[in-house]
Amino acid sequence: MNPTVATSDPGSVLAGSRPGRSPMRLHDPVDVPALTDVLSAHDIDAAWSGLRQEWGEAAPVGLGAGTRAWLVSGYQTIVMLARESGMVTTEPDAWNGTPRVPLPAPVRPWFTTGPGRRVDTASGPAHGRLREPLDEALAAFDATDVGGVTREVCQEVAGRLDGREQADLMRDYVAPVAHLAFGAVLGLDPRTGRQVFEIADALAAGVQDAATLDELSFLLGGQVMSRDAGGGVTPAGLLARHPAYEGTDEAVAGMLSVMTGASLGLQAWLGQALLLALADEGFLRRLSGGRLGTDEALDEVLWHASPVTVLAPRFAVKEGHLFDDVTYVERGDAVLLAVGAAASDPRIRGDAWDGLGNRAHLAWGAGAHRCPAPRQARLIVRTAVETLLRQVEPVLATGVDEIRWAPDFRFRRPAALPVTFRRTGPGG
Repeated sequence: MNPTVATSDPGSVLAGSRPGRSPMRLHDPVDVPALTDVLSAHDIDAAWSGLRQEWGEAAPVGLGAGTRAWLVSGYQTIVMLARESGMVTTEPDAWNGTPRVPLPAPVRPWFTTGPGRRVDTASGPAHGRLREPLDEALAAFDATDVGGVTREVCQEVAGRLDGREQADLMRDYVAPVAHLAFGAVLGLDPRTGRQVFEIADALAAGVQDAATLDELSFLLGGQVMSRDAGGGVTPAGLLARHPAYEGTDEAVAGMLSVMTGASLGLQAWLGQALLLALADEGFLRRLSGGRLGTDEALDEVLWHASPVTVLAPRFAVKEGHLFDDVTYVERGDAVLLAVGAAASDPRIRGDAWDGLGNRAHLAWGAGAHRCPAPRQARLIVRTAVETLLRQVEPVLATGVDEIRWAPDFRFRRPAALPVTFRRTGPGG
């Protein structure tokens, strides 16, 4: 029986039913939903609820190429496994899967090892060593500088929309802002920042060859001697020359980790916020209501339209009932932590659900592999939203149900946001 059944309706993710016996193992002969169908569903909350109803909090999903993974949607289990539980590892070498053909491009980078050890797939002491350069570089960011640089970038990019009748906000605003703002904060000139981010996005999509990695290595090498306006080493320069890295391959992988997470994560959060603003007048009023209103609204995005859907894969290092009594996990099984499902877990609705400023949505992950730059991301997205809405009045040029989602394993972002708009002011 085909282990991965793609449904004709992306919003319908129930492709089979649990076999009669219990506990269930990952590769039992039963039809399972395809991960791509789950993540591209128009109503993602309905997709999570459907999975829980059919399978419980751990659903078997097809990755493609005849392989499967456990997709975990239970809040408490996600938190437990994301922390140093000793039950799973992020090391791809622990995976027990062997695809019959290459895995789909968006999934492939997370189940294979590259030339340099990566912080997002390393564990234990190796992860601590590789995380150190990222934390030091990101800690060097001054909040005032981040806000100022981002504002300048956003005003420039939004200014390019002046006089236009229509645009794709993802292509014409969201992506350029994510690339240029974070690149400038790292100390990259606009041309180099654009090149590095384009490479990072391509590699995240599974478009990878030796020439691409060589180009990234060349660009990174040019940052070793770069200086900021005060003559100090830029954050990018710190990453390029950090003594914790054991060779150029690790430095390239470190830069790639920062660039990929920043680029796609910022695009997802900003894109989701703008989509909600275009589709919901009440939400738009909150976004336009000043700094406090914007922060509250952005928290609503993290809760109700999470830009992060799945964390980097984990792989079981122990065998047994890791999730519940009705599933049996074998050593090496792939485990996907669906943090995008956290807010729809009925067991956490209540007091925690309605609390202002509650950050238990898991969008930043948990444990040693948590996102290293949540403050910087918030500053950039807040500034980008406020600047755009102050300068233009966008109107969604298509029905909300016609929005399609980029084929991305980890981040949920619109593939396009077609809008029309008119100028509402002289600019920021």
